[in-house]
Amino acid sequence: MAIQNIKKITSYLFVLRLFRMSLSMISLILSAKFFGVSMEKDMWVLVTTFLLTVGTAIWGPINETFRAKFVFIKEQEGEAKAIMSTLSLVVCIVLITIILSLIIVLLRNLLATWLSATSVAGEGLHLFSLLLVLMLPTLLINQLSSIGISILNAYNIYYLPEVIGVISSVVNVAIIFFLAPCFGIFSLAVSQYIALILLLLGVSYYLWRLRLFHWSDLSSVRLHGFGVFLLFALPFFFPYFVGQCNAFVEKWLAGSLGEGVISSLDYARQFTVVLQGVISSVLTTVMVPLLAKAYAQHDMEQYQRIFRENLIVCFGILALAVPIMVGAATPLCNFFFLHGKISSEALSVITILTRAYGFAFIGVLLYMVVGYALLASDKGKRYAFWGIVMQLIILGMNLALIHILGIYVFPFTLGIVHLAGAGVLVVSLLLQHKNTIYLRVGRYSLLIIGISLLLYIFNEVIHMSSAFVQLLFNGLLLFTLLALCAPALDIHLYTYLNKLYQKLCRNS
Repeated sequence: MAIQNIKKITSYLFVLRLFRMSLSMISLILSAKFFGVSMEKDMWVLVTTFLLTVGTAIWGPINETFRAKFVFIKEQEGEAKAIMSTLSLVVCIVLITIILSLIIVLLRNLLATWLSATSVAGEGLHLFSLLLVLMLPTLLINQLSSIGISILNAYNIYYLPEVIGVISSVVNVAIIFFLAPCFGIFSLAVSQYIALILLLLGVSYYLWRLRLFHWSDLSSVRLHGFGVFLLFALPFFFPYFVGQCNAFVEKWLAGSLGEGVISSLDYARQFTVVLQGVISSVLTTVMVPLLAKAYAQHDMEQYQRIFRENLIVCFGILALAVPIMVGAATPLCNFFFLHGKISSEALSVITILTRAYGFAFIGVLLYMVVGYALLASDKGKRYAFWGIVMQLIILGMNLALIHILGIYVFPFTLGIVHLAGAGVLVVSLLLQHKNTIYLRVGRYSLLIIGISLLLYIFNEVIHMSSAFVQLLFNGLLLFTLLALCAPALDIHLYTYLNKLYQKLCRNS
């Protein structure tokens, strides 16, 4: 892939993923409208959360590392070997997921009693068991779609899976809107199945067009192919577990501070959670396979250029998001949360937390970029080890400082530890002229902080009656500032617009 296309591909994928996230938010709004706070909705959330947790615990590390390992095998042992290993992985995924699903079916009543112990007995337990059995196949459908998308990405096919995902998300929202009044909670099951099946069919069609797999290849499947991917992902299973424990302890600590603190923390984190999910998926889709290929071919000059281009794109995304979360936190939180039972005191806490998480995300992004670059350099064990160490440090700092900093300890430890972790990991990164990279990162970060400060001053001086209108003016101010500061972010806006204009002229 030409290096000049990296910014364009990553940016387009960011927009598509962000649009899918927006559709998910619409789906949540519709669910709240039709089902509210009810026993049926509680059971649906419990079932889908349980299945998502099980799927992530088993296949999450393999999904995260598949692209890099596939590229390594393809470049070092040939495409045929990579395809056969992938086919072995798919066969094992099918068999293991089916066996796991059968075990869950047998234990469904025990799981219903255990997971919904605080819910209404009788009807609630029956509905949990019914929904659990009904939604079990989504475990397999989800994983097959994920692996299929990863294979397409490894062959530089990025947009098609995302476009299919957007279409399926639109269908999902439409089905909920039209079927919920008639079918109740089961409309969520219908909408999810249709959306997932559409995605799987679309991905399968484009895999079929690549002619990578043939039915006759099934006779050549060996367990070793699955083992190759499993061993490569093995170091990440423990960090996933530690991360889950840390998330639980964080909620427990927040709950110890008083009623409503957990909710305030959750509201404030939603912006960075969405942003992290989008950037993480874009990095694993584009940067990791390209870096892995350059590393496997021992092309360190290409490796450095790819890393630099992705760093520029990620900070470009940060320049759009962080100033809004930090400088425009007040109108942002007013627009989203100044409704219902949220008091002005709680809203003030949410606003401060949103700003704090915005600053903290600079460290999180640096850690993500450097960590994924290490993963693509066949240094996944080092990345996983420091991931564990960081989670334990965050846990220890939260426990030690919770009664000093209160709820604000969580964004503080998140940002500081991830920034330090990025500094530790970058030492192992195969980059020349690292001082230049440090200066770039420092310049980008100071510029983002400066723009955030200007937006903060704007919102302190100018107050409008509508939070939406205030946000709109913040957006206009932000785009104006970014247009002026684009060269400092190494974003050559004029060159891009000139190329776009020339292309439009040629097409016309």
